[in-house]
Amino acid sequence: MKFFVRLMLLAMVIPFFAKAQSRPEWENENINYINREKARNSWMPYGSEEQAVTENLSLSPYYLNLNGTWKFNWVKHPDLRPVTFFQPGYDVTWWDNLEVPSCWQMKGYGIPVYTNVTYPHAAKPPYIMEPVPADYTKYEYPNPVGSYVREFVLPENFMDRRTLLHFAGVESAMHVWVNGIKVGYSEDSRLPAEFDITKYVKPGKNTLAVEVYQWSDGSYLEDQDFWRMSGIYRDVYLLSVPGTYLRDYWLKADFNSEFSKADLTLEAGFAGFSLKEKLNLEVYLFPYGQKNEKLPDPVFSFAINGGKTYKTPLIHKASIINPRLWSAEDPNLYHVLIVTKNKAGKILMVQSSGFGFRKVEIKDQQLWVNGKSIKIKGVNRHDIDPNDGRAVSRASMLRDVELFKQFNINTVRTSHYPNDPYFYSLCDRYGIFVIDEANVESHGMGYGDQSLGHVKSWQEAHVSRIMNMMERDKNHPSVIMWSLGNEAGPGINFEAASAALKKRDPSRPIHYERYNEVADVVSVMYPDVEWFANQGKKDDPKPFFMCEYAHAMGNAVGNLKEYWEAIYAYPRLIGGCIWDWADQGLYKEVPGKPGEYFLAYGGDFGDRPTDWNFCANGLTTADRKITPKMEEVKRIYQNALFDESDLRNGEILVTNRNSFINLNKYKGLWELSEDGVVIQSGDFFADIEAGEIKKLKIDYKKPALKPGCEYFLNVYLQLKTDEWWAKRGYTVASAQFELPYGMVKPAKEEQQQLFPLTVNEDKDIVQITGREFNVVFSRKAGTIIHWSHKGTILLDTDLSAIHGIEPETGLVFQDTVSKTRITGPRTNVFRAPVDNDYIFGGGPGPVWQKMQLHTLSHRIKSFRVEKESDFIVRVSVEITSASPGGFTVDSHYAYVVAESGSIEVDLTITPQDVDWMLPKLGLIMEMPAGFGKVTWLGAGPHENYRDRKASAKIGLYSKMVQDMTEDYIRPQDMGNRSDVRWFAVTDRKGAGIQFVGSELLNFSALHHLPLDLEKANHPYELVRQKETILTIDAEHLGLGGGSCGPGPMKQYQLNAGTVRLSFTMRPVMNGGSGLSEAGRVL
Repeated sequence: MKFFVRLMLLAMVIPFFAKAQSRPEWENENINYINREKARNSWMPYGSEEQAVTENLSLSPYYLNLNGTWKFNWVKHPDLRPVTFFQPGYDVTWWDNLEVPSCWQMKGYGIPVYTNVTYPHAAKPPYIMEPVPADYTKYEYPNPVGSYVREFVLPENFMDRRTLLHFAGVESAMHVWVNGIKVGYSEDSRLPAEFDITKYVKPGKNTLAVEVYQWSDGSYLEDQDFWRMSGIYRDVYLLSVPGTYLRDYWLKADFNSEFSKADLTLEAGFAGFSLKEKLNLEVYLFPYGQKNEKLPDPVFSFAINGGKTYKTPLIHKASIINPRLWSAEDPNLYHVLIVTKNKAGKILMVQSSGFGFRKVEIKDQQLWVNGKSIKIKGVNRHDIDPNDGRAVSRASMLRDVELFKQFNINTVRTSHYPNDPYFYSLCDRYGIFVIDEANVESHGMGYGDQSLGHVKSWQEAHVSRIMNMMERDKNHPSVIMWSLGNEAGPGINFEAASAALKKRDPSRPIHYERYNEVADVVSVMYPDVEWFANQGKKDDPKPFFMCEYAHAMGNAVGNLKEYWEAIYAYPRLIGGCIWDWADQGLYKEVPGKPGEYFLAYGGDFGDRPTDWNFCANGLTTADRKITPKMEEVKRIYQNALFDESDLRNGEILVTNRNSFINLNKYKGLWELSEDGVVIQSGDFFADIEAGEIKKLKIDYKKPALKPGCEYFLNVYLQLKTDEWWAKRGYTVASAQFELPYGMVKPAKEEQQQLFPLTVNEDKDIVQITGREFNVVFSRKAGTIIHWSHKGTILLDTDLSAIHGIEPETGLVFQDTVSKTRITGPRTNVFRAPVDNDYIFGGGPGPVWQKMQLHTLSHRIKSFRVEKESDFIVRVSVEITSASPGGFTVDSHYAYVVAESGSIEVDLTITPQDVDWMLPKLGLIMEMPAGFGKVTWLGAGPHENYRDRKASAKIGLYSKMVQDMTEDYIRPQDMGNRSDVRWFAVTDRKGAGIQFVGSELLNFSALHHLPLDLEKANHPYELVRQKETILTIDAEHLGLGGGSCGPGPMKQYQLNAGTVRLSFTMRPVMNGGSGLSEAGRVL
């Protein structure tokens, strides 16, 4: 019996063992690389010190760029690949040409796939060729393979030296051959793969062949929320180094308590084989950009003796007095040159990199840099370019860092993988803290027992990715925290990785949101403000951090101000990184319009599975345009807080929220405005050390107060000199104060000759005629259907729009998508849902759709006309409006038509039986074609909403209506302006209507109806109305961050209750002159 059991067990084991042995490398989690060099820091070799200082690799005799045109073959399935293409003599002349670096999907081979959590392949690790549903993109493209070939001529000076082949990034797995000989294999799409090909190359022409698999077992750890692409997407090059060379080095600094002395340690690792001769190494350190007649004395100088084998790093120490410290605010970077010479003094290689003196520590529940507590004012950033996908150019990286600096962003989390080394060098040079995140995410496996973090056979894959990231990036001062990955669950593999990382680099804290027990900070995603603030009160020694918050999808980033009020209230709250930096939109040709392109999102390429526009969560657009969201971030993240002190005497309190620099670096400027027009200005000097609060005097003169005017004091801190990222005069911080003078009531206008109004009525209309105007009300529609002034038609409704009348009930159906619409004021409760209105399928958006709030039918309950005098006529209308879904709202309109031609509108709106959040309460109306300019006195200049207006200042602004739209990748509600005193819509001659609020107004002016915005999936699909569509709201629902997180805060919600909207419509002529004066009087 025992013998039988053994046979059965053996029968079970043999097939499993055979399957494991027969698995290709790209379906074997235990094989992550073959013959790949160990990870090292990112240095580059030069032939002289002069070359190295320039950092211009084209000058280096030891660098050969292999980017450019390669021969390329692409197949859908590994079985179809050209198996012997790497062999000498294989004819590839008929193959396609492909530029490297690139993602092959962006060049027309296969299609990009966007999915968030769901794997685009079967979730059966480590296997990648398991069946998938027929609607998956992978069903048609099982596992595409790209075969790359290029020739290169080995430079003569590479001979008798070692040659390294470096791939900065290849997705997702590759085999490499040189001259027909197999060199090695590599996975991990986001870190370099470097191979020593010295024994494979020959003088003259050589052939390099690379076989890249779209999917591999490594793909299970690369389930990030982004487009799935493939290919050689980062740089490829050859390096020439001496036969024995400094393979890796690590500069580390420790400081005395005053940071006036640094103990500098050099850990030097050499290639592990015996030396034949003595080598001398000199290490130079000098401020970055410093002009040197000659190099300073070396910090380290030591010899490597011949006849030894150096398998462990050498350690050298030195003391540096008064080092210039590196921080994001004051990025004092040093240039490191390491010169290797032979015993005759000949330079064999000069290695170049950067270094910064910087200390990171956690104490007192806070994050400290160089002895100062800091706040993380961050964003998450994906590698994305709308033209090239993940093949991001250096110019694009530089633009991102430039925008970070302009908009007061001090930290970037490299979500969710290591970036190109050049990006880190930019952060070092220009001052951006980096949370460096490993290429580990297995979200599609969940966080339970199936999570790969629990599976022992995947431990090496986890640990190697994390440690290789650390080894590559360890010398970058910008890197202040390591992140073990993202959304890959807890487990033993993260315990092992954390232990290894802490042992190797105890100088930086560890972050990992899914398993805070192995991290040095507590990290969460998308908390609401109240819960978040409560964490600041806890007695946990670990700082509290939001690795993702303020989800910026579409029209978003509400209540950012409240998050940061909490962060500054509680030292334990160290900040957060907004999700995320840029929309992941890709250019795609507009259907039927060759040469025209739009920014596509998930599903637009026919890719499945997909999460649609959930890839478009950026503060900026895919093509890096400035958005209102960025303006809000700039204002909230700014490092100067301005508070009232004694405004009547020009005194304000200024807090320097920097951790390192004095505000005297900036020029202070103030302006005093009268109804948005600057009437005084001047300078002020803010000599305020980091962390200090000072009272400053603004030397303005009390203005001669004009009736009806408001006075505001604006203060700005601006660059004194040009910086690489902005010109002199660029504003880095600002604030606005309403001066406490109160408003002088306008004097009554002088009585001019009045002309009586004429009222003509019949069963359908009421016509009111004055000396220069004519206004017509419809009894059936319950609103104005015509208004003209001095021959200019301001409102006009095609009478065919008034249809569906029920004579007995007076019911009017309002067709919101008809070409003929009622254009006068009518009740509106609908906004095209913003992305935050759908909280993962919840939220109010689905309710609005179910209720069909975009279509209201109006029942005219009463319509009364009262001639209060010869010069005033009141029209009162009571309306009950209902949507097909059962929503009901009562409205009471009081129109007061005056002899001057102005019309007062007083509207009360009462929703009935509502237990859900409403989008808005107000009205909608339309002005005829040609009225294309809008001017307003209110918050601006950019779009703003009730919970995203800290950055908007009260001022006098003007725009064309066509420019009031925003570049949201999926159209949605847009263009609102808050706190509006008055606005005017005029034509080219300046004729139009001025709207003056009795209280502060919200308004938008667009060439799109709300339903146009809701129906379009992309901007090119938007219907452009020739009319100007106006919405005027008493109140609206805030934006919040609910597409992936909390909805609007309670104070920004809009629930049932009666609201009042009151304003005056006034005809204007003659270029709209006198708008401000009329606004004050009205």
